[in-house]
Amino acid sequence: MDPPVLLVFPLLLALPTPCNACDCKIQHPQAHYCTSDIVILADIQGPGNKTVTKQGFRVNVIKVLKAPRGNPRIQEIYSPIPSKECAYKLRTAQQSQLLIAGYMRGGTLRFTRCHLVYFWYRLSREQRLGFEGAYRTGCKCRVQPCVFCWRPCPEPDVGECVWKQRGCRYKIWEGNHSLHSMCAPSASGRCEWTPIPRSHQYQTSPPALSLR
Repeated sequence: MDPPVLLVFPLLLALPTPCNACDCKIQHPQAHYCTSDIVILADIQGPGNKTVTKQGFRVNVIKVLKAPRGNPRIQEIYSPIPSKECAYKLRTAQQSQLLIAGYMRGGTLRFTRCHLVYFWYRLSREQRLGFEGAYRTGCKCRVQPCVFCWRPCPEPDVGECVWKQRGCRYKIWEGNHSLHSMCAPSASGRCEWTPIPRSHQYQTSPPALSLR
């Protein structure tokens, strides 16, 4: 293999994780929370309304963990139609206790396979606390994946934490930084990795209460 190809090959491995033809950006759980318009814990009860561009799913919202103020009650969520690469596909007739993060458009929750859809019971205790409010305290910070694994990671800026996993095999539900930590401002104002306190009871934002 030619030297230029050897240089490019690791970079290709470091690019955003593909899900078939759907290229998804590598994101820490905190980044999923902070960059999403809305985060809910819900049961998917089955397929809902379908249009030319989107497929609806009927949901029972158990808890709203993040939401814009004044958002209407959520009874249905939407993903691109199944023929699209990034469409979410319902694998069983129903799915319970799913953590779902997405964006708002026209008062409805939209999401794709690149957004967060994960079983709540599989989260660590610290991750649950993160989505229940701890991550919100770090939303002014940025979590930056270290994708150039064949050399030392760059020094983080004041407003970011460098996220590194062994061999660049980034999985958001593995590793100490993913399972137990968040990036938040320290006493000096610099963003740093810090353990999520397991004893603290975080509160969801007030807008969430109006959507129950």
